[in-house]
Amino acid sequence: MPTERFRRGAARLAEMGGDIDNIVAPLADVAPDLARLVGEFAFGDLYTRPGLDLPHRQLVTIAALVTLGDTERQLRFHIAAALEVGVTPRQVVETIIHLLAFAGNPRVFNAMLVARAVFAERDLLPLTDQPPVDPAG
Repeated sequence: MPTERFRRGAARLAEMGGDIDNIVAPLADVAPDLARLVGEFAFGDLYTRPGLDLPHRQLVTIAALVTLGDTERQLRFHIAAALEVGVTPRQVVETIIHLLAFAGNPRVFNAMLVARAVFAERDLLPLTDQPPVDPAG
């Protein structure tokens, strides 16, 4: 029986364009507790805390995933979720570019390829929202 935390997490995940069953089903036969903990803790507790709205939480999550590296599946989901909650493609791109100094070229390049794939799936290419600022002025 799902707990209130799990139901709250499922609702928050749905608000982000996700489906708790996509998290739970692949793990049900090997690690049902992991699926439950992700639903309860990550989405039921952390993602419902006050202090940051969903767009900011998604940008923070994207930054963390880029920095970790080897997170393509999760990065794909969270970029799509960011777009669902109002983050612009340009904000995603600028967040990833900003990480060049902190996460390094390979991780930033790979993350940008994931972002590009998500944008392409949503027919958002080429990006038309605000061109990048020229720092030379």
